[in-house]
Amino acid sequence: MPTRDTDDGQLRLVYQEASGPDGVARVLDLLARRLGGEAVLAGPAGEPTVVAPEGAGRLSRLVAGELAGDLARVRSGQVGSVAVHAGGYDVAVLPVGPAPERPVLVLAREGSLTSAHRGLVAAAVGPLWLCWRAAVAERRAARLDAADATVREAVLHLLMVGQVSGARRTAAALRPALPDLARVYIVSGTPGSRDRLSPRCREVFGERAWVVPCPVYGGHVIVIAPGGEDTPAALVEELTATVPETTVGVGLRVALRDLPVGYKQAFHALSVARNRPERFARFSPHGELGELLGEAGQAWARGTLAPLLAYRPARPQDPDAFELLATLLSWLDFGASAASQLKIHRNTLSARLTRIGTELDRDLSRFAIQAELNLALQLIDERPHPGNPPEPLGFDELFTLPEIRRWAEVQLSPLLGEDRRTLLTTVSTWFRHDLRTTAVASELGISAHGLRKRLARVEDLLGRALLRGPSARYDLYHALRVRSVTAGAG
Repeated sequence: MPTRDTDDGQLRLVYQEASGPDGVARVLDLLARRLGGEAVLAGPAGEPTVVAPEGAGRLSRLVAGELAGDLARVRSGQVGSVAVHAGGYDVAVLPVGPAPERPVLVLAREGSLTSAHRGLVAAAVGPLWLCWRAAVAERRAARLDAADATVREAVLHLLMVGQVSGARRTAAALRPALPDLARVYIVSGTPGSRDRLSPRCREVFGERAWVVPCPVYGGHVIVIAPGGEDTPAALVEELTATVPETTVGVGLRVALRDLPVGYKQAFHALSVARNRPERFARFSPHGELGELLGEAGQAWARGTLAPLLAYRPARPQDPDAFELLATLLSWLDFGASAASQLKIHRNTLSARLTRIGTELDRDLSRFAIQAELNLALQLIDERPHPGNPPEPLGFDELFTLPEIRRWAEVQLSPLLGEDRRTLLTTVSTWFRHDLRTTAVASELGISAHGLRKRLARVEDLLGRALLRGPSARYDLYHALRVRSVTAGAG
């Protein structure tokens, strides 16, 4: 007959197992060992079944088949417990917790339970219930976190493709509300550190900021903070000091509809931050080409993209004009990684690009074409304009205005010194060979590694990203083209 000391010892033993990680499995394993059999905790519909010892399948098959009716009666409270002989086992089916949606403990061994066994089982039922409830809560919290992350990523995607009203509607279920004016921060660490970076960013930037893991770059966390506030440098320093190898780039204040611009600014600032001891940089503006081109540029953009703007899919399931434009913009920024940003298969991305090239009658593999289309996408404006629209100009004609020439000089000024002409030649050759490393290195008589070092030096001088998108290489290409057009006119 069990004594009080025996009961207390068994209870301590059970609680010792229950207090560890994965308490349900540990308690079941204890029961299976002490009983010399198998133990199963069968959760209600939608919850997992835990088996001990691990890999034991005989009792699991009985639970799913011959014993299913007994489990249902015990779970619902129709009977208090069941003792049966099944599959060569003496089986006990016991409730864990209150009816009706409760797990059921199933124990099986060859031979009936002794009084010591029954004492151990009685000691285990309460801790098992607590462990199971904790595990259910953890799984539900994880599902909520996953759903929250999915919605936040969807909101980011809508903002990046210009669907601000859709983003606001989707964001309404979460907090905080999207700000009218925003400032984008990109916090970069290693892919393995992002799980620590995201909660740390929420602590540093506070509840008014949106924190979203980047869908394209595994080590990046994107923070959309209210534009009226400027995060104190001390907080950014705290962030970079807390998580090793962290760098932070921050863009200028932008309207929410211009969030893609703010993202690119933060991305360029991040490329500068990587080479600074403080690992933090703010975007330094050089002027925006799109703003200088004005309505003439918008007219050119509408003409350039007219086949896509007018596109109507032959089948309802095919992408429409908006989806093709969003695909083109994402691909020009992120290359093959656009599939991750758009949440489509890489084969779908390839098929869409083929369709885009066909509709525009352009070879999308040529970098010059990519640069033109990128500029057109930045300039496109479908809002109605009063009066007669200006006559569309040719691409080179856009670059003849004095303010455009001044813009180009500013862009290229870091590369125009006598000691930097080699870098300018490198960039020009890189563009001319459509960014093909082998061809460029061969013409310049350097290695692929040497080419990358030169381009990284250009990144440092310009304060802009070149090697990863979204990249400043399109602006740099246009600046070189303006210089060429100006030289030809002279």
